[in-house]
Amino acid sequence: MERQKIKQYIEKYSSELERALHEPIVDRDAGQLPMDTAKAFFLLLPMLNGERWTERLNTAAIAVGAVHAAFDAHDTIDVSDATSKQQQLTVLSGDYFSGVHYRLLASIPELGFIQSLSQTIGRINEVKTTLHQQLPDEPEQLIEAVRIIEAGCITDFLHTFGFSRYVMLANAALPLLCLEDGNGAKTSHATQLLHDELREALQASDFLEPFLQQEIRSLALPLSRKIELTLKK
Repeated sequence: MERQKIKQYIEKYSSELERALHEPIVDRDAGQLPMDTAKAFFLLLPMLNGERWTERLNTAAIAVGAVHAAFDAHDTIDVSDATSKQQQLTVLSGDYFSGVHYRLLASIPELGFIQSLSQTIGRINEVKTTLHQQLPDEPEQLIEAVRIIEAGCITDFLHTFGFSRYVMLANAALPLLCLEDGNGAKTSHATQLLHDELREALQASDFLEPFLQQEIRSLALPLSRKIELTLKK
């Protein structure tokens, strides 16, 4: 029953995000990108846990979703063929999604969050550029880089709106989910460190409803088994 409730809330959020991003020309030429349900889950985690959730908070959360959509669009660009018509349309769709997030936050208004989120977006772009050139030497550096990319906007939202106690969970789970398909000893070590971090975060999250703790554990359990098998090889 609880899992169905989570699904319904995420689907509702997804529909609201799609409406906010809807632009017939963009949809026609670039298509719709699938939403990352894990990011939506941790973004909505305070609301799922019974925290007071206002229209202002919901609009800000949709704005964060628009930022993620912009990143997802730009990440699909093939730098070796960036001048093709399809690639240019993808760039334009990402820019359009970025504009949507500014418009949403300005409508609340949330000028402080616009500033902090803009700084986070800039940092994410810097880290992505660095990672594209070379992976960090140490697993801890890899974790920090992926953490900024995967969880930066969400943790900015959580800090800004008084949900800081949820940050540890997002900071551990989102990079873990991103790195789960990685190969090599460095990635395996990073995922093991993140799994340990997530376990500690869950142990400290006595404020979280049991069904939400279980949902997060269900995300991490398959990864734990996969890590153990990799490390035994």
